[in-house]
Amino acid sequence: MRFFKSRRIQVSDIEIELKSISDPVTGAPVTESGRIDSVVVTDAGDVTIAVLGARETLEQDERVRYEIEQVAKAVKGVGEVRVLLTSHSTTAAPSKPVSAAPSKAATPAKLAQNAGSGALTIPGVKSIIAVASAKGGVGKSTVALNLAVALSRRGLKVGVLDADVYGPSVPTMTGTAESHPGQGEGGKLIPIEAFGLKLMSIGYISDIDAPMIWRGPIVMSALTQMMKDVIWGELDILIIDTPPGTGDAQLTLAQRISLDGAVIVSTPQEVALADVRRGVAMFRKTHVPVLGVVENMAYFEDPVSQNRTFLFGEGGARRMAETLDVPFLGELALIPAIREGGDTGKPVALGEGSAAEAFLSLADAVSREMATASGRRLPEIVFE
Repeated sequence: MRFFKSRRIQVSDIEIELKSISDPVTGAPVTESGRIDSVVVTDAGDVTIAVLGARETLEQDERVRYEIEQVAKAVKGVGEVRVLLTSHSTTAAPSKPVSAAPSKAATPAKLAQNAGSGALTIPGVKSIIAVASAKGGVGKSTVALNLAVALSRRGLKVGVLDADVYGPSVPTMTGTAESHPGQGEGGKLIPIEAFGLKLMSIGYISDIDAPMIWRGPIVMSALTQMMKDVIWGELDILIIDTPPGTGDAQLTLAQRISLDGAVIVSTPQEVALADVRRGVAMFRKTHVPVLGVVENMAYFEDPVSQNRTFLFGEGGARRMAETLDVPFLGELALIPAIREGGDTGKPVALGEGSAAEAFLSLADAVSREMATASGRRLPEIVFE
């Protein structure tokens, strides 16, 4: 029996397949229209493609990016595929052909850095933080909202964007599910206000029972509108509750939005921690500072005996943070009051007790890490 070693994927293999995609502006294949900035193929067969775009043509460019990604993924032997949109100017993508051959400097990290150069910023918003989880079901939205409340209690002006379009939960967790944003100057939306926070969610402008079957380009268009077409006013921090996972929506958020940092939420068990590694890698490759990891549902504490039971394992997120060389922001216990606060629309961080104190401590830790990551301090916080 003879065995044949598989041939390494070449840049030309990718380019040949991409010729089937037509540029929406010129009608020529994307490989000839100048849309492809560079293609990088690693020894392992992972592919990174930089695609030229412009902020004014966000939805159109995202469709091209998505189509390129799907075609590249279908190439036999290809491993992981990343397609990054670059936006160096406010003009449309050049029509003059640009070589797709990688230069010595065209590393995935460099491409990611370039992709962020045209990232969306929001007037009046000083800092934007993504609260993310590479896996669903770890309590990310609960942590995001209570972190926002805790930062507000520390004296900061805070907004929350519920970017989880497939499962928006902020309206329920704030008791504002029946609210609808008003319209201000220029038709921009006026965010809902609750507990001193400014809130925006797809849940306010869609039927709560209607399934969200949107694909990537439409999702990103909706999220972009909920950021730039909302009258956020003056905010110290905008917290983005991101969709779980590390797919198209998450990667594009990291590329397209000028994020000052990311907080990653996990539970202690190994099945969740494996995804934390992917989440940290995604933010690092898009040059977003990872402010740290939060271990949610770290343990259950018996209210009578005060004995702790580590239902999902002990200290897993802390160890993972040490392994990945990112800060460990703290533990959050599995407390009925946290769940009850989310169900009743009264976040637990509003009150007193151990759960509220844990979120206030988390807010302090995030503030310290932001100051370290950005080289500048947040507005002075007021301790109660």
